[in-house]
Amino acid sequence: MKFKNILLGIGIVVVFALALWQGIEAFYPSPTYDNYCKGLYSTYPTPVKPYQEPYSNCTFSRPLQQESDECTFDGGTAIYDYDDNGCIISIKECNYCNQEFNEADKSHSSRVFFISLIVGILALIIGYSILSVEPVGSALIGSGIWSLFFGSVINWRNFSNIWRFLLLIIALILLIWFALRLNKEEKKGLLRRLFRK
Repeated sequence: MKFKNILLGIGIVVVFALALWQGIEAFYPSPTYDNYCKGLYSTYPTPVKPYQEPYSNCTFSRPLQQESDECTFDGGTAIYDYDDNGCIISIKECNYCNQEFNEADKSHSSRVFFISLIVGILALIIGYSILSVEPVGSALIGSGIWSLFFGSVINWRNFSNIWRFLLLIIALILLIWFALRLNKEEKKGLLRRLFRK
């Protein structure tokens, strides 16, 4: 019977994790790169002879190189204009779609973190108090821990080192507290059963 409970508990945690991920994607989908930088390279002219011969006919332009470097340092992508020989003659534009995508991705990650945090705390509370029957209670506690882990991993790159450290300390304290509480209750139940005999 215990083995069946372990399998059911693992199943609940796995399905919970998939439901959380799919639910967030269904109602708050991740930004995709193509929505911000669609056809960035395919819609603009490319050199006529890109690989056939070296560009011996092309002359180096220091101002053009500086303009291209400035665009790159600002986080953009230089879109070039070419002549008939395939030589770069100017920069059409400095495209900042990468920055826009990164900002949208950062915002999405932050929101996923808060959604996962709320869902995780609710799962912990429900698993600990309301649905404490085994294996449901343990599985919901495990699901809550997974939810907190999932949200943190998604948003990890947006946290500073201090926030990462504080988040890990809080998670550790919570886990130790839950472990102590659960084991204390099990000991009480065991003592009651022993004294009834």
